[in-house]
Amino acid sequence: MVGKAPILLTINSSVWQTALAAMQLCGLTEEQALEVGSKNAQAVCRNWLAGGPLANRLALQRCLQLTAGQVYMRHAGYAACSSAERLAGRLLFLQQHGLLHLLVAEKEELLKQWRRQHGFRADRRAAGEPPLLSLGDVTRPDAHFASLAAVQAAGGLSALQAFAAGLESNPAWAELQAAAAAEGAQLLAQLPPWLQGQWRARPGAQRQHGRLAAV
Repeated sequence: MVGKAPILLTINSSVWQTALAAMQLCGLTEEQALEVGSKNAQAVCRNWLAGGPLANRLALQRCLQLTAGQVYMRHAGYAACSSAERLAGRLLFLQQHGLLHLLVAEKEELLKQWRRQHGFRADRRAAGEPPLLSLGDVTRPDAHFASLAAVQAAGGLSALQAFAAGLESNPAWAELQAAAAAEGAQLLAQLPPWLQGQWRARPGAQRQHGRLAAV
């Protein structure tokens, strides 16, 4: 197994074994889980039973209409590397401001197509082009995200800051936290007993279990 993903040699074995097992419980084969790990080390360094990564994964599933396995295969890096407040929270911001339809997987290619269709050079920005968003945009620092045309239309930085300040009292955010906690408990219960024991022995595991955590 390690031979197929050498990065595993640099990671604590209980960490990557739990990560791979969680991915397989979500529909990936062992080969696919190893492929995810070989492409993005963070994907096998993260505790996929913790609330933060799970909130990101669930938000991506809902917003992009993907299965859990598809999120791991296509967007594991975003789910693993971003805080829940930044990725899941901003996806919620877009959803509640009616902007989620602007989030696309191939932003640059779609913009090039639009420019060609409207007689512009494909490699240059053009007036009137749609304010599409990528996941890379969503996870950028506040000032960059707020400067995007779509977010400007929703109130820009002041609206984003107000949304973030009220996130903990947002019913949709509370529901997402609860769903992440339930998902974590379900995945933990399906792990082999020896992995369950190793996970529970991790520092802070009991504090993380059942609440939103970043790691």
